[in-house]
Order: sequence, then structure tokens, then C-alpha cells
Amino acid sequence: MRNLCYCVFARLPLYLSYTSIKRDNEYTISPKEIQEQKKSLGLIKPLSIEKYFCKPTEREWSAKQQAVQDQLELLDLLEPSNPMSNLEKIPYKFGYKFTDCDGIKHEYSISDWEIMQLYRKCRDKSNFTDLESREKDALEKVRQKLEDSFMYEKDLHFIIGNLKNHANSFMIIGLVYPPIVKYEQMSLFQI
Repeated sequence: MRNLCYCVFARLPLYLSYTSIKRDNEYTISPKEIQEQKKSLGLIKPLSIEKYFCKPTEREWSAKQQAVQDQLELLDLLEPSNPMSNLEKIPYKFGYKFTDCDGIKHEYSISDWEIMQLYRKCRDKSNFTDLESREKDALEKVRQKLEDSFMYEKDLHFIIGNLKNHANSFMIIGLVYPPIVKYEQMSLFQI
């Protein structure tokens, strides 16, 4: 398994700082180019982000997903404190509608632990007592972060990836959101 992970990740350039990414235009490829290069991961900078979205999903795991969960419970026998044995199903799907550098529009869901944890944390810290109100409050706070903050106050990039069985379908598996750097024009005569 370690060799497989190395092969997949070895294709991504390693950047020591965000400034290095900005100097390297290689990251501005589109999902189509990633597909043509037969890569499964890529870092893209959307040309424009039209909309953040949140859609309700099933509240319970599907039978197939539950079967995987049941297998993970076997890990409890070996290590009772294993956090993988009780994964919570988040009943919402988050994502972005955007246009890539080729001018093609996309709608990708976000499959990123950090965003799911943001939702959980906001719901659990909500001052409301009933679940419906706490969820509504959490969804608004996630919207504020993903839309108000990330779309307008950050230089948002997407780490996108696909699965072997669905090589043509990408999803956002990570967000890179450094601050927007604004430069001031200096006068030629200012020393």
C-alpha cells in the first residue's frame, strides 16, 4: 500500500511555500488536462467560482457503506479506542460550481475531512437545543466559511481527485486557501 500511495503522490510537485506555487504556472491545469495526463490528483485554480452549494443527503449509511462500517468495528476488538469504528454520516453534501481555466463549467462536491469536521464542530457548539436548529446554525456557519471567507477573502485553489472506478469523475478532496496578496505599485522615483 505504501508504494501505491508514493506513486500517486509522487506526481504532484512539492512546494515549500505558497509563493513557490504562485511562481510555478504548472498548477493552473484544468481537470481535462489532469485526465489526459492519466493523473488522479491535481491542484487547480478556478478561473471563477460561481457558487457554493449545500445539498441534503441521506441521513443513514447505505447498505454497502454500512457493511464497510461493520468491518471497521472488527478493529475495535484489536484496539477499542479506534476512532474509525464509529464514523458519523454527515447528512449534507458541500461543494462549488466553478469555471476552470479552459472555460468549462463544473459542479464538484467536497470530500474533505476538514469541512465535515467544521460542520460537526459548529453543530456541536451551537447554542440551540433541538437538532434541526443546531444543524441549520451549523450550515450557516459552514456557508460563511466556504462562501463569504474562502470565495471572497482567500486565494482559493482546489485539490481534486478521482477514484480508479470513476476516472472521469473528479471531486474536491482538499482546499488550499492562502490570503489574497495585494501589492502596491511603487513609484519609479521613490527610493
